[in-house]
Amino acid sequence: MGKHALEEVLKKNPERFVEAYTYKQEDPLTQMLKRGGVKVQEMPKQKLASLVQSDSHQGFVAKVHERECLTPKEFLKTAPEKSLVLMCDAIQDPQNFGAILRAAECFGVDALIYSTNRNVALTPAVSKASVGASELVPLIPVSNLADTLKKFQDGGYFSVATEISDKAHPLDTFEFPEQTLLIIGAEGPGIQPLLSKKSDFHLYIPMKGSIDSLNVSQATATILSHWK
Repeated sequence: MGKHALEEVLKKNPERFVEAYTYKQEDPLTQMLKRGGVKVQEMPKQKLASLVQSDSHQGFVAKVHERECLTPKEFLKTAPEKSLVLMCDAIQDPQNFGAILRAAECFGVDALIYSTNRNVALTPAVSKASVGASELVPLIPVSNLADTLKKFQDGGYFSVATEISDKAHPLDTFEFPEQTLLIIGAEGPGIQPLLSKKSDFHLYIPMKGSIDSLNVSQATATILSHWK
């Protein structure tokens, strides 16, 4: 749902559209969809909200074919020599996950890994919050993050866990490996202990203000901005 999400699908993968729904028949996006061969059905505002269980649809909702995702093996076959991959551990809030996807796209993350068991799915709310990034960032959904971490380490990646601990390096002096698997965890519980234990490095963001933490999407964007 949301104008930006539909625009990105239309630009990158128009064949994924099954049907679009809107009450804004005169909107430029409606005309773009029709010119692109997408079937557009008129639907009242309240019905749109009921379809996606949200009032934040901006007047546009679409039914699309599920996007293609990668397996760890497929990605590692063609992984760039200099590469940044993001692993999300138990991000349950759709707004945060969408914002993380948006940051990942903005800062050129090569792929994003998430757990099919412990993470929020790619819901309409996630798509809206990502401002279309959910359609652009290569995704690697997996059932076991620890096993996936091992596969990436065997493939040449160094894992960097974000957490506040005695062994963590401050972000402003940390040098990222050429192939980095950056692991972020949910607010509160953070990264699960097994992932932390298996990680090669640990990283934290030094704080100067009275509030001692950022939310997970803000923290992710801050760390990604330091990748060079």
